[in-house]
Amino acid sequence: MAKYYLLDAGKNMINFAKALENELKVNEAHVVFYLTDTDGLMCLEEISEDEFLDHYANNKKTKEK
Repeated sequence: MAKYYLLDAGKNMINFAKALENELKVNEAHVVFYLTDTDGLMCLEEISEDEFLDHYANNKKTKEK
């Protein structure tokens, strides 16, 4: 069963977040990666498949406006 994650990383945590993202993908996980301008922030949340798919549906609507 596939795992879905939301990964949010601050600007000085990018290297750590990329390493975590790569490790998740090795284990066949799907990751939504957000970069923020908050120093020292890195959050990882497991989400449902529907939440993962909603992310792309919501972003597509935003880009069409």
